[in-house]
Amino acid sequence: METIVVKAAAIKTEPLVEPPDGRLDLVDVFDKASGAPFSAGMCEIYPGNAIDFDYDSDAAVCYMLEGSITLTEDGVATGFEPGDVVYIPKKEGLVVYWSTESYGKFFYVTYPHWR
Repeated sequence: METIVVKAAAIKTEPLVEPPDGRLDLVDVFDKASGAPFSAGMCEIYPGNAIDFDYDSDAAVCYMLEGSITLTEDGVATGFEPGDVVYIPKKEGLVVYWSTESYGKFFYVTYPHWR
């Protein structure tokens, strides 16, 4: 793999989860197709229902860029704000719920590829 730079203007998220199930848009900027051993990209979450993600087969690190998001695991809610970094371990049966009252945007890296 050679060094790759992706300009901000070229990073466009797309719907992954849509109402009434909540709204989550994302884009993998680097993934298998680009030869990376991980997936990395941008995610945007909008107000609505909490969105569940299963972390059985991958681990993730997320860096919050804008807004605020609440992560809920086993009924425990934790706020995630700009500058915060979250590590989500690969763990059988682990489900994390993402939600926001307004809007949130973060950069993520998963290992191995999440899809």
